[in-house]
Amino acid sequence: MKRIDEEKFISVYDENADAIFRYAYFRLYDRERAKEVMQEAFMKTWEYLQSGKKISNVRAFLYRTAHNLSVNEAVRHKFFSLDEMREVAGFDPEEVRQNTPDTEAEYRLVLAKIGELDPADRDVLLMRYVEGLPVSEIAEALDEAPNTVSVRIHRAIGKLRASLDIP
Repeated sequence: MKRIDEEKFISVYDENADAIFRYAYFRLYDRERAKEVMQEAFMKTWEYLQSGKKISNVRAFLYRTAHNLSVNEAVRHKFFSLDEMREVAGFDPEEVRQNTPDTEAEYRLVLAKIGELDPADRDVLLMRYVEGLPVSEIAEALDEAPNTVSVRIHRAIGKLRASLDIP
């Protein structure tokens, strides 16, 4: 590829690396492995582009690659529960540090309940509400129709509400 393409790819990296890392982290609950998955997703994307192939939506392609790598990793390793992440890995998201104990308790409860959802439901909720991806990009990343993704998000929210006893 030309030098300008390398500069564009560096820009894509700068814009998306943190989000891809967070996505991998919430799938794997292992900071080092999530960093490796993020780096591997960018390497595979670079290699794909180097082979002369075109990508219409690089961000969706990165999420799909990170998703596939995370799934492969999950098959090889055991998941930590959110409580284990806090105890073993020292995980303490900045958002948990709220002003009131009630808000913090509610946040921890929601995180725990999201962690109990099946991986497919957890993924769509994280992509939509943590990463802020539009349904069209989630659909492209998961290789599904946008309507299917919308329904999955709606059903995942329903499951989360039910587990939290919210009408």
